[in-house]
Amino acid sequence: MKNINYNKYIYFLLIVLISGASMGLYGQKPEPASLDYPNVQKDIETVKATIKAYENGNWEQLRNNLAEDAMVYNLGSFDSLTVDQTVNYWKKGRDSAIPMISEDGIWLGVAVSEGPREGNWILHWGNNTLTYPNGETISFPYHLATHMKEDQIDRIYFYYDNGRIIRSLGYSIDPPVKEDDDDGLEDFEGYREND
Repeated sequence: MKNINYNKYIYFLLIVLISGASMGLYGQKPEPASLDYPNVQKDIETVKATIKAYENGNWEQLRNNLAEDAMVYNLGSFDSLTVDQTVNYWKKGRDSAIPMISEDGIWLGVAVSEGPREGNWILHWGNNTLTYPNGETISFPYHLATHMKEDQIDRIYFYYDNGRIIRSLGYSIDPPVKEDDDDGLEDFEGYREND
């Protein structure tokens, strides 16, 4: 009987050791990051100039701040766009709205020394107000994560609530709920407004 308990004890310890080792090998590891790096102020100025170029429709200046092979992610309904596609998208957008970026945004430079996000990043939080020809305005907060490469932006990630813009334009976004599938939704304000 003692031998069986001893074997169970050894088996249990072996499982704990293997589990612990695999967590160390496969678990998420923090990427070393610093909030200060030599070119941080220059990189912030490059991103600010790029945003100002977007706001003013200065496409040549915008192109000068982006690497030739730069990619732009999460803009509008697109997963990714090249520099040319981004400029064309923004040019077309000027037909329906003029942007105005608030001056009181937050800026943060971060240097990541290893891992999949390695490099120098400028993070920015701000507010964009779109003005339409009829005078109507839509204002929304946004966040940009820009990756810098040799004094130019080589990646931009946009984060903002596209639904807020859609609703402000008068459209509605309805969940795919079926008549017989609404258990518990009657407690939400505005659900089934026609009843």
